[in-house]
Amino acid sequence: MTRILLPSNVVPIHYDVEIVPRVSALAFKGRSTITIKVLEPTSIITLNSVELEFEATELRSSHGVRTGTPAMDAGSQRVNLHFDELVEPGIYDLAINYLGKINESAEGLFITRYDTAAGPRHMLLTQFEAVAARRFMPCWDEPAHKATFTVSVAASANETVLSNMPIERTEASESGFRLVRFQRTPVMSCYLLFLCVGELDRLETNAGGVAVSVLSRAGSSHKGQFALESAVKLLEYYNDYFGTPYPLPKLDLLAAPGGGGFSAMENWGAILYFETSLLIDPMLSTESDRQRVFVVVAHEMAHQWFGNLVTMQWWDNLWLNEGFASWMENKATDKFYPQWMMWLQSESARQRAMKQDSRATTHPVVQEIESGEQADQAFDDITYQKGQAVIRMLENYVGEDVFRQGVRTYMKRYAYKNTVTDDLWAELTAAGAKDIKTIADDFTLQAGVPLISVEGAANVGDAVKLSVRQSRFGLDVESRKPLVWHVPVIVASVRGDKPATSIITSSLESMQADVAGTLPIKINYGQGAYYRSKYSGESFQQLAGAFDQLAPGDQLGLLYDVWSLGEAGESPIAAYLDLTRQIKVDAHTVIWSQVIETLLSIDGLYWGLGGRQRFDEFAIGILKPAFARIGWDRRSGEADNVAVLREQLIGALGRLGDRAVIDEAQTRFAGSLAHPDDPGSLPSSIRQPVLRVVGLRSDLSVYDRLYELAKATVDPVAKDQYFMALAGARNTDLAARSLDIALGKDPATATGPTMISRVAGENAPLAWTFVLSHLKELNAKLDAMQRVTFVPSIGALGLDASILKQLREFIDVNVPEANKAQVERFYTGMAFRLSVREKRIPEIDAWLAASS
Repeated sequence: MTRILLPSNVVPIHYDVEIVPRVSALAFKGRSTITIKVLEPTSIITLNSVELEFEATELRSSHGVRTGTPAMDAGSQRVNLHFDELVEPGIYDLAINYLGKINESAEGLFITRYDTAAGPRHMLLTQFEAVAARRFMPCWDEPAHKATFTVSVAASANETVLSNMPIERTEASESGFRLVRFQRTPVMSCYLLFLCVGELDRLETNAGGVAVSVLSRAGSSHKGQFALESAVKLLEYYNDYFGTPYPLPKLDLLAAPGGGGFSAMENWGAILYFETSLLIDPMLSTESDRQRVFVVVAHEMAHQWFGNLVTMQWWDNLWLNEGFASWMENKATDKFYPQWMMWLQSESARQRAMKQDSRATTHPVVQEIESGEQADQAFDDITYQKGQAVIRMLENYVGEDVFRQGVRTYMKRYAYKNTVTDDLWAELTAAGAKDIKTIADDFTLQAGVPLISVEGAANVGDAVKLSVRQSRFGLDVESRKPLVWHVPVIVASVRGDKPATSIITSSLESMQADVAGTLPIKINYGQGAYYRSKYSGESFQQLAGAFDQLAPGDQLGLLYDVWSLGEAGESPIAAYLDLTRQIKVDAHTVIWSQVIETLLSIDGLYWGLGGRQRFDEFAIGILKPAFARIGWDRRSGEADNVAVLREQLIGALGRLGDRAVIDEAQTRFAGSLAHPDDPGSLPSSIRQPVLRVVGLRSDLSVYDRLYELAKATVDPVAKDQYFMALAGARNTDLAARSLDIALGKDPATATGPTMISRVAGENAPLAWTFVLSHLKELNAKLDAMQRVTFVPSIGALGLDASILKQLREFIDVNVPEANKAQVERFYTGMAFRLSVREKRIPEIDAWLAASS
């Protein structure tokens, strides 16, 4: 595939950008002076621009000033500046005056609106990844075109302004505004530039000479304390790990009201988060919210090195940014909060990537991206979660010390530069990571999931004679085409304390190995590698019989593999259901989380089928003893993950129809209405799951009360919680009302699409029909990353063959050819779920009948 790149004959050196917003008109005036280097004689200078109206263009040098004539090419998102005379090689200043749009959705310069006790307020923000800097200024909007930036913005006296660097100076501007100018940035890619104008509070401290701040809407600064403390810890840890100190004088973490198709954006020195990913409100936030804040802060701060200091050359290597930040978010969290067991908590996301990677619509981690306009399709679970899993596997294989040394030399060698994946492998190899490129190439340059099968295992003396075979795990014909990987396989005896054995499988032939200890044995011991595990009948029975003796990670891996093999028809689905009956009530919380996730998935497959009640009664019987053990209220000294499990159990039992949980949730909600000023009436630890259960089971009167609360509540987070509760209503008439509300003016712009997704979770056909009828209104609320994928994602939640046909037609007619690979996964995912429903639900029904 040929990349579509800007011409290489002119490159930017520095941008000096001045912005004057006109919020009432949703527009802004821009003036950009770009210092450029012309490398070859040319009469045309080409750069990126989208929805910018050029007023004047001049090319300045010591030889004089020349006027350029812009010719816009909307299809390629470029502008060609034509000059009457040939521009010779040299340094020039390209000065452009232009007009731009302030968007309502999160792309380019955008506005987010929110309520306060004093009335409506707004905040101006920018979001440029992947290729939206061109909506803010004419630029070379490709990651390899690094440059420095100075930004100036007109703002009123009561507004705080924020950009990548500290303020350099402030001066009077037109109509009583002040013009705020920021210091020059380091060399960086366009997509990392940032600007914010709004009424903000600041929490600030100093960490090793760096000013670290959390900024949030006025009156909410106290909610940023946990994030600030987390950022200070992480900055010290990352400085040490990467061996290169954070290079900017300040690090701002900004909490913005609203939302988009993303949680946060790693702008260098000025990270944008939406509030729920940064702030902890003691009245509204749960323990899972707190853990998520730390993880997201860790992810975005890791980008200050992986992505910002060292940037991928092109979007096909996006995983160098996102896979590594995803890996580091868990590594850092595990260092400071090992009791959260974040590697295991994140296993669900890795399994999601494996499911995508097991279909024909998968792609390699390093994928081909033709143009910047297609870059959004790289932001998926393969890039993030498979990327993370491969990195962890490689680190386990070569050792933490060697891996860290390679990363450190990589950071030093390529600081302020761009790289490709092989640059990293070269540094790791030089650090002593033998054979890493061979293994890494197999997992990053080809798609798919290896399947390692235990074909035989027998006790021989004080060892186990093991026979394993490699193949490919797939959910459709295309994804079962043979491939070969070099797979690091760690295997150990479950009983005793014998050391694990490490082998490499590298062919489709059977491989034998001796493993110290006795049967049973477990492959992917420690659950640190990226492959599926399958055991022959006898080996599986032995391992299942020793389930209680497995470490939590190995229990988790076994559960996920057995379920996935059952879905695919590679083993009986009953094997998973049998395992659930072996789980003890005091099993680790991550094990219960996996069971909850899978049981709810099965419950969803029963939509519209007569056997749903019988299955739900079974699922309630599995989960209820675990909930009885931990109860409704958080206890003093309780482990953090128990609080997370409580949230999950309340939500799951409410959805499955447990009458006691539903009644108690409704009682507690009613009590909170009677005593709204008493935080104990609906504690933050259970607030969100209670609201979800109440919304799910609501009748008209409860629904109306939730709607009143949503409209009357000022706090944006609390408002969204009520709107999400409304959207979860199972009653179809109420769900239809929620869809109308979602596209109305009551919820925030970004909340509407999220509400529609929530409606689809319980009423997929209704939501699908609605989005097809309201495409124009819906697109106005979606950001660039959502526009291609959102509607297909709603259709894919259905369980009706007629909707599958409609989804096929929608993709064929409405999705541009360049983006079809990105959305085909929704079609194949829905087709697979329909297949599982058809083939596996009868098996589950038979198992339930035999087990009753």
